[in-house]
Amino acid sequence: MIRRRVRRRLGNVWGYVFIAPLLIDFVLFTGAMAVRAVTLSFQELRGGQFRFVGLDNYAFSLRDDLFWNTLRNTLIYTTSVVLGGLLLALPLAAFIVGRRPRTQTFLKGAVYLPGVVSTVALSMVWLYLYQPMFGLLNFLLTTVGLPAQPWLASPGLALPAIILMTLVSASGVAVVLLTASMGNIPKDYYDAAMIDGGGAWAQFRFVTVPLVRPVVLYLLVVGFVSHFQVFEQIYVLTNGGPGFPPATETVALRIFNAISGIRLGQAAADSVLLFGFIALFAFIQFRVLSGDVEY
Repeated sequence: MIRRRVRRRLGNVWGYVFIAPLLIDFVLFTGAMAVRAVTLSFQELRGGQFRFVGLDNYAFSLRDDLFWNTLRNTLIYTTSVVLGGLLLALPLAAFIVGRRPRTQTFLKGAVYLPGVVSTVALSMVWLYLYQPMFGLLNFLLTTVGLPAQPWLASPGLALPAIILMTLVSASGVAVVLLTASMGNIPKDYYDAAMIDGGGAWAQFRFVTVPLVRPVVLYLLVVGFVSHFQVFEQIYVLTNGGPGFPPATETVALRIFNAISGIRLGQAAADSVLLFGFIALFAFIQFRVLSGDVEY
């Protein structure tokens, strides 16, 4: 009896030993840096020293129309990419699940491949596609008799163009996860739906979609968290422009510009505000979509 207790305790100790490197990494490089960012948001670098300024950095951002413009751009981008990506991924995943195993493997690999490529490299490719004089998209438009478009130079087209790039290249992860979830749904549910007279659309709407809701919730939360921090493609394609107020500047790009301008306290305050908005949207999504699904 005593030996069993000793073994259990030793087993627990070894468990902590194995996770210790990750815990130390989190405490030093995530937790400590987060605390430092919060404290820095109440300070500002003046005369080579950090001085306490209270809530001035937060007040400046909340009164700044450009901050709300960047938040609006970020929200439009994130909502369009996350919801649009799900609307594309759900039917595509349902189509893939009905294929043969080898065909499924090929299709999932094809849709997942763009997600493996570096965002910067992918943005450079799309920079060529959107090039106004020699770009492939304008070439196709002129071929069918339509006028060429200033994709990244027009305030009304720049953000939709970046959203299109992300939708085309970043839906692979959602498709792979959804196909795995759909493949585990028992066939009995579809048989029952067929007996009740439900066609393919009814089966997809009333059987498939409700039963993959946990995966949809995961994709929504993770998608909002990641895309709310969008930076690379904005920086490469438009650097926040064009126009004034900037048509594609996001909160992450605003933070980067503040750091570049040595306005560290302002950058930290904007980072805390960004974290607050992300947490708020994640909480709302959990409240609306969370629920137990059993099958």
